[in-house]
Amino acid sequence: MVPFLIYPFLLFFVVNGFNRQDSLSIFISTFVLVIYFYFLENKLEIFKNRFSIFISYQFILRFFVIGSNPSLSDDIYRYLFDAKLLLNGFSPYGLTPNDWVIKHPEYVSELNDLVTNMNSPDYVSVYPLLLLAVFMMGSILNSVLHTTYLGIQIIFLIIDGVNLYLVRKFYPKESFRFYWVYFANPIVLIEGLSQLHPEILIVPWILIIIHTSQVWKQGISFLVLSQLKINTIIFILGFSKKWRKVLLPTLVVLTVFVLWKLTVFSNLETQTNRGIGLFFHSFRFAGIVEPFFYFPLEMIGYGYLSGFFSLSIFASIILFLIFQTSFMTLPIEKRLFLIYFLFLMFSPVIHSWYWILFVVLGMCCYISMFLQTFVVLIAMLSYLNYVSESYFYLNWVISLIGFGIYGIKEIDYLRKTTTAGECKNTISKIHW
Repeated sequence: MVPFLIYPFLLFFVVNGFNRQDSLSIFISTFVLVIYFYFLENKLEIFKNRFSIFISYQFILRFFVIGSNPSLSDDIYRYLFDAKLLLNGFSPYGLTPNDWVIKHPEYVSELNDLVTNMNSPDYVSVYPLLLLAVFMMGSILNSVLHTTYLGIQIIFLIIDGVNLYLVRKFYPKESFRFYWVYFANPIVLIEGLSQLHPEILIVPWILIIIHTSQVWKQGISFLVLSQLKINTIIFILGFSKKWRKVLLPTLVVLTVFVLWKLTVFSNLETQTNRGIGLFFHSFRFAGIVEPFFYFPLEMIGYGYLSGFFSLSIFASIILFLIFQTSFMTLPIEKRLFLIYFLFLMFSPVIHSWYWILFVVLGMCCYISMFLQTFVVLIAMLSYLNYVSESYFYLNWVISLIGFGIYGIKEIDYLRKTTTAGECKNTISKIHW
């Protein structure tokens, strides 16, 4: 029992003492948490199939990570800035924060700290309205509690409680080892609950899409996803062909684009040049495949286009896959997993919290604990990029080796599989 008592304190020390500018802090925090997360998964028999005690422990872990200052990322300042603009009746999509403060000097005293601390004062907001509505509610709760972040963390905690409930509901007969992958994952607890990244809000809708056969429920869930984070639009490519033949999905997709046009893309030119368009050119962070495009392009002066080339290859692969019967006959969770996994491979930007959805979809596909632990490792090591750009190569090489081994094992398993029924088990039943 002692190791399980130590784990919440380790999480507490990391969320309160982790310094993304200190390589020693990153290495120690990463390897201690990774080893503990993997080690404890083999000791779960201590709970003796008493789910009430097991789930209580999971909430204890969560209570240890909330209340901390979300200092590992600058995104929180942008979320709060956009939320405060909306609460004051202004749109966050028309002007950059710097331009907005200059135009509204009467709000400088209230918003200047947020603008100073954020990493995007010269970019317009790229966050959908529904996501900002969550932070609006959190800001109101912050005012009631006289705190800066706890109100938002409480809302995230409630939603993650729903996530735990849905995992148990949809997978009632699974072992505690299955639940451990998400329930006690350091990335989920730190990046989701403590650092307040929106992937936590996306999880329940992903689970509903996977486990409902009703088109209208999938449609509504997808609509919600699209208004929480823009890149979730890729998941529509994993829906079945039958889904695409129904009128409702067409209406859902049209609604998504109408809502985006009214909000995030209300000024398309500004959003392209000083917003989400930079994701396709110029923005780079911990990419895995993208550097293969960046290095040769940089030699001829076009390195800023590496993201565009990388994402174009991703789009080409996905378009190829959706016309393959072998892909479209996979269970929906495996289709969504493959799409998101490929997105992470080719994205020019992979922040540590992006891996939360990998964790969830990987859990649904019964991905090995070894790979899930490896993802925690590279996610946390990605913070080394804040210390020095030279550390990028370390994280990049580790990622290539780890996922290269995983890919070889997948291909080898698929090659040895002879029946159609067995083929459908790929991406799941690999033993490490």
